[in-house]
Amino acid sequence: MPHTHLRSVSLIALICLGGTSRAQFPATPGPQAPHFSGFSPIVPGSMGSPAPFTPARRPAPPLDGRAGATQPMAPAAHFADEFRNGRHSTKGTTGAYSGPFRFASTGTPATAARDQAFEAARTTLVRMLDGREPLHLGNAIEAMERPFLETTGTHASLGELLDQVAKVVRAHIASSGGDANDPLMVHWGIQALYRDTFVDPTTGRTWSPLRYDFDDPNGEEDIRKVTVGKLLLTGEGQCRSMPLLYLALAERLHAEAYLAFAPNHSFVKFRDGTGTFHNFETTNGRLASDAWLAGSGHVRTEGIKSRAYLDTVGTRRVVAHLLVELAAYYAQRHGYAEPFMEQCLQRALKEYPQDIHGWMELSNLRTATFDRALWQAGQPALNDLERLRPDLAERLADLKALYGQVDRLGYAPMPPELYARWRSSVDAAKEERLRKTLAQPLPPARIVR
Repeated sequence: MPHTHLRSVSLIALICLGGTSRAQFPATPGPQAPHFSGFSPIVPGSMGSPAPFTPARRPAPPLDGRAGATQPMAPAAHFADEFRNGRHSTKGTTGAYSGPFRFASTGTPATAARDQAFEAARTTLVRMLDGREPLHLGNAIEAMERPFLETTGTHASLGELLDQVAKVVRAHIASSGGDANDPLMVHWGIQALYRDTFVDPTTGRTWSPLRYDFDDPNGEEDIRKVTVGKLLLTGEGQCRSMPLLYLALAERLHAEAYLAFAPNHSFVKFRDGTGTFHNFETTNGRLASDAWLAGSGHVRTEGIKSRAYLDTVGTRRVVAHLLVELAAYYAQRHGYAEPFMEQCLQRALKEYPQDIHGWMELSNLRTATFDRALWQAGQPALNDLERLRPDLAERLADLKALYGQVDRLGYAPMPPELYARWRSSVDAAKEERLRKTLAQPLPPARIVR
């Protein structure tokens, strides 16, 4: 049975570490818009800056039977050697596939209901891209997250939650003397959600800044952890949910905003009054330069030139990326499902061909299905495929081409030393937050009469 090393890709956890330092807009007397020169940009080594981005953890089945034990996929040039070196001694099996990849089960009422929910989400996203439904990011996020929230018994309306928070932003802008119709003030108001503690004018309660969730940020134990709905309900999220919330609020408040990617990370891009783009790091409420993101995020020059990383991703392409996430989430939760995932990924890449996450997910899917096909064929040697199974030889060539496409877009595995620094900084930041929490005085005891 061939053993491959899957190229790591994480669509569940585009993770970075949210720091405690906050960069503030300057004071804005009256309705004056904020001046972006007053921001404190993130600089390498500064207190509160995000840690280097975590290496992606592919949510596909592990190669050695342990949860989360996937490894980066080898370069295409070593593909054949990886298969040969990992081949089992048993050949000619006709039994059920029992290789390293998990495929979704089917044929029961429960699996039928599951697949119906995922198909409904896919249909909604595709209809938006095809112009058969209005293109609306908030609705797209809600449709994409619904299969996970429904299967776990949570039935919150994301649209209602977004409306409530948008109302808070408008009221906060107005109470600060700003104009909620000014796009720059809208960005100021949205960014305050991630940065400031203030009194919510709509309720009189204290708004605390949205925070990075250190507990299960990959959603490996509970997939709801990575949803925008969970972020709105708990006030904690990560680099997947926090930028998407920003974009959904900007859409509701009629302000231009874009998603952008670095390896295993996403953030927000927006323009000031002069048309200059700024990067907003939602996990700590600060600005970050392209140079810092490229250096700290281990972005290759090829990734920038190909526009896979650091480029602006508008609403249509974000919706296309949600199709990639939908396919990846399905694989993580239930196993590979070729027709459904293939349809999601093909439509997504047609709309957004620079989405390196989509190409990686497609290569992972086809690696798994190719391995299964080899098993079913009795595991012929790869060198014999041209003679014995030309159809499999063609699939192998296509698979190598997919790996090459990912490499051309700028993929590079994160160096182990960078991952070690990130892991250490996560632990330190988590301990620091706990220390500060424990240092808070206890509220006065309530006397119940």
